[in-house]
Amino acid sequence: MSVSFARPDVTDMVLRVFDRSVHPELLQTVGDSQFDVGSCRISLRLCRDGHAIEFRAGNRSVTETAVSRHLELPHFGRLISRRLIGYRTHEFRAGCIQYFCSYQLEQIAPELFLDLHRELQMDARRAPLAVEFPGVSSASPGSLSFLQSDRLKNGVIVHSFHTFPGNAAILRIQSLFEYVGH
Repeated sequence: MSVSFARPDVTDMVLRVFDRSVHPELLQTVGDSQFDVGSCRISLRLCRDGHAIEFRAGNRSVTETAVSRHLELPHFGRLISRRLIGYRTHEFRAGCIQYFCSYQLEQIAPELFLDLHRELQMDARRAPLAVEFPGVSSASPGSLSFLQSDRLKNGVIVHSFHTFPGNAAILRIQSLFEYVGH
């Protein structure tokens, strides 16, 4: 018996950011990576429909998720809950952690989407964390997700890419997490 996977419709995607950790079992993780920057710990997770990034500094955490709005996540500690449409930025400070993100959802003509999708597949081959789910048919491209990170002295910038072939859409998120002290 084979199990198929379809990425959620891009209109169901939301950005949810918490001033705490989110339990990994809530997230259907398909790939993960962890590393340290100074005294901070960064956890990157690719999920079936998006990603989760946790930045921990001392006893404080900020967790960014880009997931389907249908995924049940806690309300406690949620600072941002926005549909991922168009272009938008968010920023806040949670104790010793400064957070900033900008995202852009691009819906593209189907013939151009295939070219951009192929370019992103090449980029994903060099990414430390990437996954491509099978397409809904042998003729359709799979859904692609990958994360790349740039380490800073006291933080990290994470570049997230997610494709939605059924919608001919690409979601790009750039997130900055930085330890700024007390």
